[in-house]
Amino acid sequence: MMRLSAALLSLTGLLAAQEPPPVPTPVPTPAPAPVTQEPAPVPEANAQGAPSGRTGGRRGGRGQGPGQARETLELPEFVPVAAPPVSGLEGKQYFWFGLYPDFIAQYDPVTDTLVKKVKLANGMFWSETLTHDRKRLLVVTDQQRTIEVVDFASGTLAGTHTFLEDGFILRVRELRECPGGVHWLVRTDRIKKEVDRYSFEPAQWLLYDSKQKKTLRKIAKLPEAMDRGAQLSADGTQWLSQDNDGNLLFLDARKLTEVGKIDLRTPVYFGAGALRLSGTDLLDRRDPKRALMLFTSQDPVERTRTSWGVVELDLEHKKIVDVQEWGPQAGGFGMRVAPKKKIGASMSGGFGGGGRGGGGGDNRSRLLLYDLTNGRKIAEALEEFRPRRSLVAISPDADKIYIGTAGSDFEVFDASLKRLKTVELEGEIYGRIFVIDG
Repeated sequence: MMRLSAALLSLTGLLAAQEPPPVPTPVPTPAPAPVTQEPAPVPEANAQGAPSGRTGGRRGGRGQGPGQARETLELPEFVPVAAPPVSGLEGKQYFWFGLYPDFIAQYDPVTDTLVKKVKLANGMFWSETLTHDRKRLLVVTDQQRTIEVVDFASGTLAGTHTFLEDGFILRVRELRECPGGVHWLVRTDRIKKEVDRYSFEPAQWLLYDSKQKKTLRKIAKLPEAMDRGAQLSADGTQWLSQDNDGNLLFLDARKLTEVGKIDLRTPVYFGAGALRLSGTDLLDRRDPKRALMLFTSQDPVERTRTSWGVVELDLEHKKIVDVQEWGPQAGGFGMRVAPKKKIGASMSGGFGGGGRGGGGGDNRSRLLLYDLTNGRKIAEALEEFRPRRSLVAISPDADKIYIGTAGSDFEVFDASLKRLKTVELEGEIYGRIFVIDG
């Protein structure tokens, strides 16, 4: 035991002798004198009096970082393009919609047959936008990188527009046609390709020239007026929007500044409530001087009671001409309107086994038809559908309504809401159904 202890002491001494000597601590270097910096320049004010850049402004929103101000946007000069005239409702109309896997189809609601198909160049569509003149459909395809233009008159593909950016994957999320139809506002999601990952950048709006196929400007966020569902007027010379109180605003087509207003908040008579437009014009947004808008109005005292009706607006002189209140608000969702006959169809209840109960606790759906000249109910029926079925269209002559979605067929009902037939098509129906003059 004594020999082992001695060996351990000897080994410990040997290791201590092999350790390097401690490095002396260096003398600290005196800190440099502080540098006096000039204050950062204040950004110049833009045309609206707000500082440019990222200072101030509202927070959040699509394509906008915290504290980023909205940019001043002035749209390019244009030649107005009008919507179809009201007289066009007297002629024939067709349905246009998407058909799986990669077609835009024309359908005749008189004969319930498929008339023609337009094959898309880049696969299945993601979304679609109808041009203001209602002559073309702008369809997003190619994994949301390309906009394809479908021309209704010729039934052909009239052009493609692909959006690319070096180092990024772009996804087209929203499209708005500017006055004149040449320029578009395109909202893109931007995904940056990093060395070892993908990172999401703020969304961005592009001011795009569809003739030159060129992006003219990149915009972080649209002006607030455009965020309130602004739409072009029938003559294509200005924008129509609404403020937070529901008043109808008239905006300059290029500068997007307010140039007029129709007061819908002030009661039209003592005890009445404010008018809230539903967005449905019985003139199909075709008359530049007049609109017949469906509205709802909440009772200012009994707030659980809501009425509905139609208000006639003088768009030229910016005033209310007449208000017809029809009584308690009609039930149902997603009303489809036949402007030619001023008949509306709606649906409520189980929605194909959804269980919300539209007929005394069962899962059937309730179909309703209304006369939109007086608000009276014309017909009502209870029907049972397979899951995810809903009302998708009413014929231009209001003699048939169509139940679709989640399938390749239309279930067709007559003007008395009696079941007529089921129309099978070549592929699944998808997207919105547009009613276009023939």
